[in-house]
Amino acid sequence: MANAFPPELVRGCAELVLLTILIPRPMYGYEILTTLEERGNGGFQFKQGTLYPLLYRLEREGWIEAQWVEPEGAKRRKTYRITRDGRRAQRAKAAEWRRLQEAVEALLQEAGRG
Repeated sequence: MANAFPPELVRGCAELVLLTILIPRPMYGYEILTTLEERGNGGFQFKQGTLYPLLYRLEREGWIEAQWVEPEGAKRRKTYRITRDGRRAQRAKAAEWRRLQEAVEALLQEAGRG
């Protein structure tokens, strides 16, 4: 967990990262956890107790949909997919993130000059 981001930073972008990784295809819970950790270079290490309440909240917002699937030869799983409204929310959150990133970078650059 040494590479994990501080929880307060992750909370601020959790919706954005979840919506983003669901764009290419639906995923089930454990797959979401491992994908976040892998693609985030170990920085996003959600626990199930954090992930599922967030997924349920995104579902209530209408940004994702859940569906039970039964893969051949595997246990029944609940998968989550992003909705049209979720894609809109993801784009808006990504734009907010970029504005925040630019503002922080501007402050850091200014501090480096002083």
